Amino acid sequence: MKAHIAYLRYVLRHKWFVFLACRRLGVPLWRSIIHDWTKFTPAEWSPYVHQFYNPDGSKRQVNRADGGLHTRNLDVAFNQAWLHHQKHNPHHWQYWLLVNDEDGTVPLEVPFNYVLEMIADWDGAGRAITGKSDPAGWYEKTGHKMILHPETRELVEAILEFHYDWKPGTVRMTAGEKLSAGNPVYIGEDGKARKA
Repeated sequence: MKAHIAYLRYVLRHKWFVFLACRRLGVPLWRSIIHDWTKFTPAEWSPYVHQFYNPDGSKRQVNRADGGLHTRNLDVAFNQAWLHHQKHNPHHWQYWLLVNDEDGTVPLEVPFNYVLEMIADWDGAGRAITGKSDPAGWYEKTGHKMILHPETRELVEAILEFHYDWKPGTVRMTAGEKLSAGNPVYIGEDGKARKA
């Protein structure tokens, strides 16, 4: 029970900080309120509790130094819960990946309000976990791994620059570098994303 209470405290703290960031960024009120509602569903609740908390309510160490998860240490139930979360919450960039036999993984353009909510999520997670608001730092560490539509990436970077004093160019991929294996998008000599 202590683990469930500890996780509830974290989720509510996260939702509060995301709500504040959403309001500052102009995310519609309803989206700000229902952010991460699926974390309260059976598909996600228990796997998250068991992944992140010990039975006594203390935190389990599952994060790498850069804040990402040690994916080799994740159990099947958590992986299924994380996939459920990504595919039921359009503020996650993974929600907007089209996987097909012909083209592999193709990033779709993320609508403006969901980009705002995504950045608010990074802000709220940082504040809930570390006590600091640093979505630009999160993007600098992980942005190169995100498979984003070129227009979405430009929008993310513009919002980070305007609202969080992010300096453009810190995440740009090198010429010819593919965004992911099997992805038909690569970065050209001019720094723009192109179809392979």
